[in-house]
Amino acid sequence: MNAEELPGESPHVDEEEVWIWKNGLVVRTKSQIEVLTKKVEIFNCSIEKIDSRSGYLKDMLDLNTELTGYFSSITDNVNIRDLFDFLTICFCEYDHFFKENQEQIFLNEEEKNVLLPIAYDIVFNDIKSILDFIDNNTGNYS
Repeated sequence: MNAEELPGESPHVDEEEVWIWKNGLVVRTKSQIEVLTKKVEIFNCSIEKIDSRSGYLKDMLDLNTELTGYFSSITDNVNIRDLFDFLTICFCEYDHFFKENQEQIFLNEEEKNVLLPIAYDIVFNDIKSILDFIDNNTGNYS
């Protein structure tokens, strides 16, 4: 113990270190991301099959492309804070998107019956479960 450390105090931990995961946690997170990426790709194909001229579906494709692009750039050392922040922003954007376009979505049977369930699963099951997993496994670091 050096003169600056007090008894009972934990040694200084680099704040960035606790946000970069390795081993089991990153493997679990990456497998969740792989599942999410596949679902987003299926969602994109479903949007393209509907061949709607809706501007909001183009916006959704753009958001999905941003999501999959971010995921493809993740390396073995995941900066979990960046991932958490990015997914939180995506969650909010999807949620806002649904609320803003709800009337238009419900007017179109294909969008309501095909796209909406896929989108809901992506946002409220997959993205939410990754956010919860990160939150549950980083709570001890704050």
